[in-house]
Amino acid sequence: MCIITMTALGTALGMSAAAISSATAASAAGVSLLGVATGVANAALAVGVVGGVAGSAIGAVSSYSQGKQQQAMYNYQAQINQENARIAQKNAATERQTGIEEARLQRMKTLQVIGSQKTAMAANGMDITQGTSLDIIQDTAAMGELDALQIETNYEKKALAYEQQANNFSNQANLDVISGRNAYKSGQINAVTEGLNGVSKLGSVANKWVGFGA
Repeated sequence: MCIITMTALGTALGMSAAAISSATAASAAGVSLLGVATGVANAALAVGVVGGVAGSAIGAVSSYSQGKQQQAMYNYQAQINQENARIAQKNAATERQTGIEEARLQRMKTLQVIGSQKTAMAANGMDITQGTSLDIIQDTAAMGELDALQIETNYEKKALAYEQQANNFSNQANLDVISGRNAYKSGQINAVTEGLNGVSKLGSVANKWVGFGA
């Protein structure tokens, strides 16, 4: 009966066959089964808790490292978005300046057209300061100015679109930085939690060890 009981106890505690055999021999020699069982349980408990504490320590380091890695990833994404924002702002300025230049060229073309009209009208003996001749010149000037303003408007729309992109990139960069900080804090919290779990396991094994020895 002692052999069966010791074998069952050793198997339940995860002992090796050799350890079970030694414990069985001790029991057969008259050693108290309770004393042997207590020693076996204490040893098994110590091994298990040491493994648990080591696992907690590894988990704490892993959590902290993971938090740092995630923060680095978010910071890298933030840098990319900030650079994209700068590029978009530069593109907006370029589009706006191009619009101003294109409108200026359009106004110059209009003046050239008006000059040609005046020359042709004068050559035909028409008075360019009044009547139909003046109306034609004024209409040409008005249409030319509308064309110039339309050019500026078109480029301004492009510039505004780039500025909107820049704002979007900047906002995303800010969110990336915040996410990185949160990831780092989360890693710290998880690391502390793992550490506290390890300390709790040490306290638990101390209490159980006292209980076994009582």
